[in-house]
Amino acid sequence: MSSMLQRAGMAVAAAAAALALAAPSAHAAPEVTVREDGRQLEAIELARQVAERQQRLASLNRRADARDRALVGRKELLARYGYRGDPDTVRVVLPMASYDISAGFGLTGPLWEAEHGGQDFSAGAGEPLVAVAGGVVTEVAYAGPYGLRTILELPDGTEVWYCHQTDATVAVGQRVEVADVIGSVGSTGNSTGPHLHLEVRPAGGSPVDPMDWLRAAGLTP
Repeated sequence: MSSMLQRAGMAVAAAAAALALAAPSAHAAPEVTVREDGRQLEAIELARQVAERQQRLASLNRRADARDRALVGRKELLARYGYRGDPDTVRVVLPMASYDISAGFGLTGPLWEAEHGGQDFSAGAGEPLVAVAGGVVTEVAYAGPYGLRTILELPDGTEVWYCHQTDATVAVGQRVEVADVIGSVGSTGNSTGPHLHLEVRPAGGSPVDPMDWLRAAGLTP
């Protein structure tokens, strides 16, 4: 009898041990919770990164759209001054948007003490004058028969003279970009009416025909 009880007790103990091995440990629950919390944190961080990337992409798209609009506006502006190419590669433009060609380079006569050293562009008083190229302003002053004169020095040393101006909107030492407004048409000095007398002097020396210089830059005055 005792032997049977012993065997029964051993069987119960074995069954209990088996159940203990099969059942989940009471200490496993926190580990499962930690793993689930970790996955949630990873998902939240991933969502944050995706949102940040979407915001950066949206910002880049807005900047690209703004640049495209600015380029369209720039292209239209440059076209007013005779340039119809890529706005990023513009080097030279015409000095004004609206004009009539008048006295040319090399003329002689009672209107000039010597040969006419520039090209005249007739226009209404106050018509804006722009920088034909990027450079530095080296003079803004009254210069006898030239009237109010602005001299723009280009990177290669070429001087561009704007004469007979009504006023100037730049100062000596100022750096200007191509097509920046620098003054306006006038009739100061030895002048018979409102016009721009434009001179081009390579290396600051003797003048050359401005029309040839502009045409060499691909423009059609």
